[in-house]
Amino acid sequence: MRYSGRHGIEGTVILRMTCALVFLAFTFCWLYFFQGDMLAVVQHGLSGGKTHYDHTIGAVICTAVLFGLQLLVSFMTRLTHRTYALSYLPSMLLLAFLSSLTTPFRWGAWLWAGPLLLVLWGGVVWVSKQLLPISDEDRKPVELFSRVTWINLLQLALMMMGVAAVSNTNAVQHFRAHAEVALMKGDADEALRVGQRSLETDESLTMLRIFALSQKGQLADRLFEYAVSGTANDMLPFKGSKATLLLMPDSLLWQHLGARPDSIGSIAQYLDSLERDTLAGMAWRDYRLVGQLIDRRLDAFAAALPRYYVMQADSLPRHYREALVLYQQTVDTLLMYSDTLMLSRWRDFHANDTIFPKPSERQIRTEEQFRDTYWYYFFSPHL
Repeated sequence: MRYSGRHGIEGTVILRMTCALVFLAFTFCWLYFFQGDMLAVVQHGLSGGKTHYDHTIGAVICTAVLFGLQLLVSFMTRLTHRTYALSYLPSMLLLAFLSSLTTPFRWGAWLWAGPLLLVLWGGVVWVSKQLLPISDEDRKPVELFSRVTWINLLQLALMMMGVAAVSNTNAVQHFRAHAEVALMKGDADEALRVGQRSLETDESLTMLRIFALSQKGQLADRLFEYAVSGTANDMLPFKGSKATLLLMPDSLLWQHLGARPDSIGSIAQYLDSLERDTLAGMAWRDYRLVGQLIDRRLDAFAAALPRYYVMQADSLPRHYREALVLYQQTVDTLLMYSDTLMLSRWRDFHANDTIFPKPSERQIRTEEQFRDTYWYYFFSPHL
């Protein structure tokens, strides 16, 4: 039995407006706030860096196109009442495809899953129009809080969950993309804010945070507040490094450090060249020292530190003070350095071994109290 008539169109105005508002709000927010940075990376990669993605313009255009597609599908299928939300599925499917794009481009499962889902959707639409019985409720105008409206909103919610399920939701990739976009805008604070409390990271994200902290002059005070991955060789995107850039030009890094590398093959050689260059500034200094801390090379760090800093507790950055206390406690040395406050905190850190004999509890308590210290990073593989 087919249903058509005056109420079939006019009676669903509220339903159509409600579904449209939900779809437009979800799509714009999804594209602007969650996928904007990833779409910028994808467009940059697919265009070879020749075009630039604007978050606002991109979100508006994509949302308008997807909504236009829904209007076309709705006009062609004439879906109403309990099945009206099915007219949004092609648009949601295209949104999911856009949100799953990566560089280099790969069709992946979309090559067969997309057509299959559209065929299944077409079958469901046909069955709903041919066999779905029309109840007395369907013959009445649809109200905002009616059962029909909630059925359609439930269908939209399931589609939204489907979009989220198949989209690129890798946290580290999103952190990296957002950090690069922020650094290109000169906003080091925003680059450092994203993913600050997350334990998920990789070499590339660590490289970006090192760059942002160095720009703010806080590299030696705050680096180990974040999860750190990789080695000193991954602090810059040299050949053989695991750290790479998705979007940001590497010229920003070389400009900050003072010189572009020529044919230098390692970060150690590059930092040596900067040390010899009197015009290179001093940012390289903390890159060298922090790199030694990342590699847990305390002997090299303790030997190099006096060349660049006055050995006084009130003038040294926090992580250097922590590293020196650790070095003095683990190596028989005549290094002239005293830091009463840091030594007291080190004893508290070391006391957790006896206060919490169970490894699992010790790990939790130590992370709660000392997660932002170099000591936690240094001993993290063995906590």
